[in-house]
Amino acid sequence: MSPALIVLLVVFFGLMALSVPIAYCIGLGGMAALLVGDILPMQIFAQKTLGAVDSFTVLAVPFFIISGEIMLKGGIARRLIALADALVGRRAKGGMAYVTMLASAMFGAISGSAVATTTAIGGMMYPEMVRKNYSKPFAAAIGATGGSLGILIPPSIAAIIYGTSTNTSVGDLFMVGAVVGVIACVFYCLAAKVELNSEDIQLGSEPQSGIKEIIKTFKDAFLGLLAPVIILGGIYGGIFTPTEAAVVAIVYSFIVCKFIYKELSMKQFKEALVTSAITTGMVELLLGVATFFSYILSIEKVSTTINNAVSSGEIGKTGFLLLSIAILVILGMLMETIPIIVLVAPILVPVAATFGISSLQFGVLTVFTLSFGLFTPPFGMDVFVSTSYSQQPVMSVFKKCRWFFVFGVVLILIVAFVPGLYMWIVR
Repeated sequence: MSPALIVLLVVFFGLMALSVPIAYCIGLGGMAALLVGDILPMQIFAQKTLGAVDSFTVLAVPFFIISGEIMLKGGIARRLIALADALVGRRAKGGMAYVTMLASAMFGAISGSAVATTTAIGGMMYPEMVRKNYSKPFAAAIGATGGSLGILIPPSIAAIIYGTSTNTSVGDLFMVGAVVGVIACVFYCLAAKVELNSEDIQLGSEPQSGIKEIIKTFKDAFLGLLAPVIILGGIYGGIFTPTEAAVVAIVYSFIVCKFIYKELSMKQFKEALVTSAITTGMVELLLGVATFFSYILSIEKVSTTINNAVSSGEIGKTGFLLLSIAILVILGMLMETIPIIVLVAPILVPVAATFGISSLQFGVLTVFTLSFGLFTPPFGMDVFVSTSYSQQPVMSVFKKCRWFFVFGVVLILIVAFVPGLYMWIVR
């Protein structure tokens, strides 16, 4: 291991231990390696950082963030919840939990963000679930878990970053991500059922929705449901690129929320732009410095070293997949999704290729495994978001995620070892 690589890792992990924001940990670690190793001029930092965000594909990220904010403030989330309630909310014990999960999946198909999904759906459903006698920690846990679908179901910001970092088709990532997202939604509903069956609580019951109510709520939510159809249909039909689809999503969401639903004021629109700008700044900074960090790792031939170690160890395809899952799960517990993808994917994807694993398959595994980390301790981002609106202790919410952990691990293994379950959509 070269002195530059040692300094890079020491500075990076040392700053993380001091709770320095992750973007600064990554950037300063890479710059320290340049100074000590004298391997490249310092100008390379600015070149690589700027080059990472100066991309037509990456331009889709801020546009999808803006469209998600508009739809959040324009009444679409509320209509999706009403539709989910009419479909599944009154048909079984724990119906409100299923509503939260289904509505999260539908809103994830609009926002592309786990935090936005947790805030929008979880925040709206929490008081309603508490009113209907669900335990407060469970109500917070189901919102956090449902929110994790936000980075899996397209338009997924995580998928865009992965595709950009590994030269993988973003459109194909969206398609296979949609299939896995639906499967994950079903798995997490089953986990909610198991958890509720273990609780000794009496849940309130309501009359089942009639066909007229279902049709009414469907009509009311139809324009919101149409958004992902336009986005995915346009991308996969070759009508427009993911970036152009993101612009279409902004125009569509603004027209629907402002002129049809008439729930988006100009003040709310300005707030959506400001919030989107802040979020975009954070994402772009992370992407830029993480790309620079990853470049330093490539200069130090870390990927080749790992590949040689894996080959000499004869761990095989199964061993590699299990090792990759372990790495992603651990990192997902400690770091944000975007820097993990930019740092790890360029290293592991070439190794995966030696075992006949396509970058598309590995991308779905990467994004889903990282989505699992959003509600796992110690730093599950979605859990902390849910505790902010529920005021529940973090550990009590983590405890109520126990069955989601079990079903999530099972699904990670299925995604890793049964690719035919979801890859059929792009064949």
